[in-house]
Formats: sequence, structure tokens, C-alpha cells
Amino acid sequence: MFNDISIVTTAVSSFNNAALVSPYFFVVGLFSVPLFFMVFLYGKDFISKFKLSNRDIENKTGFLSVACLVLWLLLFGGNYAVIRDSISLLSLMIAVVLFVSIVFVTNRIKKYGYLSKIHNPKVKWFLFFFLLILAGFSAMPNLWGIILQLSAVLCGMIVGDRFNKNLSDLLVSTIVFGIMTVLLLMQPEYFRFGQLGNLTLVHIFALLLGGFFCVTTLAVGYTNAKAKIYNSAYIKLKWLCRIMSILALILFVLTESVPVFIGLMAVCMVSEMLTIYHSKGVSEHICKQSWALLLITFGIMAICPFISMLGLIYLMFIPNKLDLKDFKELL
Repeated sequence: MFNDISIVTTAVSSFNNAALVSPYFFVVGLFSVPLFFMVFLYGKDFISKFKLSNRDIENKTGFLSVACLVLWLLLFGGNYAVIRDSISLLSLMIAVVLFVSIVFVTNRIKKYGYLSKIHNPKVKWFLFFFLLILAGFSAMPNLWGIILQLSAVLCGMIVGDRFNKNLSDLLVSTIVFGIMTVLLLMQPEYFRFGQLGNLTLVHIFALLLGGFFCVTTLAVGYTNAKAKIYNSAYIKLKWLCRIMSILALILFVLTESVPVFIGLMAVCMVSEMLTIYHSKGVSEHICKQSWALLLITFGIMAICPFISMLGLIYLMFIPNKLDLKDFKELL
């Protein structure tokens, strides 16, 4: 009972359990506020010295955020030993996210010619094997997990190098971060986000916020305003979506269910698409603002301030000011 090792082990275990249940990510986000404030004050002036256009900043933000997500998954995502059961879909979904992300990152590296700036071929081979080693070690200690992640990374590199079509930075990154938001809910303890069944209201609010910004980006960016829906039908459909959203929200808070969360986000997206389709036109800045807010929110949830800083910098370069009424009107 008074063994030092037992006392230390018990203390560490209690700390880990407390960190899983409590909103640890929110505390880290609060401590990161001074860093975000410094970026807000001097980030725009620093980026302006590079004389980049808004389109260049969007491309760089999309590339760097997804590249940072890949490193975060491989370095801090966890290991396969904590997956609840052998038939969990989490490992397969992580491999899918890694594959899509690596395809996108490799395609951007090829397009921008980053590797051509490295004249020493040994450095290129070192980066290649370093990424593969990271993919293998992050799936420890299961052999099938190592094979799965190595295959995802290697195939992603090959496909990305051969893929010549232009990929949308905004679309790919939104889909990737949207899937990752769902995965945070699927098994929160794997990502040190929390413990399913013990998520606080802070956890739930963060997930809802991330999911809302994700579907808003997709709805505003890829729905055309036609103004062809009859007003009476539009009002009935909107109220139907609102009632379904409220019921799904209550059920999600009570159950923390992944299918309910996906259904709630789907209903919100349909509601926003109805609003856009019914209107004569929607400003493009809402799409870009929601994308930047998605990066900020996910960076805080994943305890990865660099992604949040990228979203904050991009948000400052959008000419229109952030207005919550624009997002409220979509609902």
C-alpha cells in the first residue's frame, strides 16, 4: 500500500483519468490566447512582407494546415493499443484521412516545386523514410496497424505524385477536418480529447461548433442561389429542418452518438442549402470566414495551436468583417 511505485502509478492514472474527463483542450486554448493575440496584432504585417495575394494565402493556408494535420496524426494522434476493439472503424478511417491528406500534400509539393529546391538527394530520401517511420511507429504495437498506415502513406505519395488535376484547397481541407471532427467524437480518448460518455458541455459545444463551420463552408461554397423555391414551401421546409435539428441536438447531448451527430450536421447543411437556394445571392466571404473559423476551432480541439494560427491569419486577410448575423440568417 505504501510502495512508492504504486503511489506514483496511482497518481499518474488518476491524473490521466481527470484529463480525459475534463475539458483539457479548452484549458490549453485559454493559455494559448496570448499567442493568438500576438498573431492578431503582427501576423498580417508579417505575411504582407512576402507580397502574397489572397489566393496565394488561401493555398498556403490549405497546404500547411493539412500538412500539419498529417504530422499531428503521426506524432500525437495516439497508438493502436488504445482502440477499444479489433473491429473498430477508427483505424480504417485514420488510414483514409492519411491517404487523402498525403495525396493532397504531395500534389501541392509537386505543384509548388518544394522538392526541387532541395539539391541534396539524401535529404529527400531522409524525408521520405522519416515519414514512413513515423507512420509505422504511430500504429504501434499492432502489426496490422503498422501495415495499414504504411500502405496509406505510401499509396498517398504515389497517387499524389501521379495526380495532375487541380485540387481545391478549401474543399479538400474542409472534408478532411470535417471527418477528423467526427473521429474526435468516435473515440475521444484516442486523441486525448476526452472520454466518450463523460464529455462535458464544453466538449459538446466545441464539436457542434466545428461541425457547423464545416457544413457551412460546404453549403455556401457549393450551393447556387436560384430563388426558385416558393415562399410557402420554403417556410415549411425550414421549420421542419429546425424542429429536426432541435430534436437531434437534444438526442446528441444525451447520447453523444456519432450517427446522431452526423444526422444533426446533415440537417443543418440541408437547412443552409435551402436558405441559399431560396435567396438571390449569398456573399462569398461567408464561405471563407467559416473555413477560417473551422481551422481555428479544430486547432483548439486538437491542441494544435499552429492550425488555429493559420486560420486566424487567413481570417484577417478577408476584406469583409466577421458578422454573426450572416451565419444566423443561414439557419
